[in-house]
Amino acid sequence: MSTTETARTRRRPSSFLLHVDGELKEFWRSPITLAFIVLMPVMFYVGFGLAFRSEADVVRVVGDHEITQANLSYGGILGFALMSVAFANVAIGLAIRRHHGLFKRFRTTPVSPATVMGAYLVNTLLTAVIVLVVVTAIGLLGMGVTVDPARVPQLLVALLLGFVCMAPLGAAASLLPPNADAAVPMVNGIFFPAAFLAGGFVILPLGDTVGAVVDLLPGRPLTVLIQGSLAESGPAWDWSAVGLLLAWSLLGTVAALRWFRWASEREPRGFGSAKRKGSGVEG
Repeated sequence: MSTTETARTRRRPSSFLLHVDGELKEFWRSPITLAFIVLMPVMFYVGFGLAFRSEADVVRVVGDHEITQANLSYGGILGFALMSVAFANVAIGLAIRRHHGLFKRFRTTPVSPATVMGAYLVNTLLTAVIVLVVVTAIGLLGMGVTVDPARVPQLLVALLLGFVCMAPLGAAASLLPPNADAAVPMVNGIFFPAAFLAGGFVILPLGDTVGAVVDLLPGRPLTVLIQGSLAESGPAWDWSAVGLLLAWSLLGTVAALRWFRWASEREPRGFGSAKRKGSGVEG
């Protein structure tokens, strides 16, 4: 092997980096994905932010915290965006890929399952970071958001815990839709109620029983941690919320590993096989 060939071999990206690059290109070239996963949280924030812009400096009492309306709306959209990218996007994306046999095709190649899933999750993490940065820029520049620098590390840890919780739950939820057509309505039927009941945008009078149930769902502890990091006063850290997020993360990971399928039992047949089947019947 010549020196030039050796240098080219050394410069060749690894299989994992190639898969990450492919995931990024596929995601950011899809108008539908960009509209529903990336732009939707931004549009929601602009809508809610402008609706409460005149009350941005009003201090709300939320649980044990005092938080301005601007920070309350900002914290709500952070949780909503994270759930949109890490939960809904993962659940819908994996369900569609499974139904159309994309994972089955990867399994016939030398690429390891860890590389395939790792690249997918890296793309999801990068997408979440981009969306959160855009939302943060809008909040700081136009919505009156003020963040205490001392609590920024806490906010970052809360968002990281949220991703670690939501991504495995999204992988587990991808097993629920029976086919690709059912993925979007079924997952959104879980995502939207969970996101709004978490209390990030508005405080809903849920009652003691319903409130107790909502407090146990993963969206609520994530919202509590985010609001605590943005609050004017109150406890800086809620360890019970951390425990709940880690418990949901463990549950989602175990469920995804236990029942994850690379191929769907309802994988659609190709036009060629359907045509041959029809020809056989006619004959």
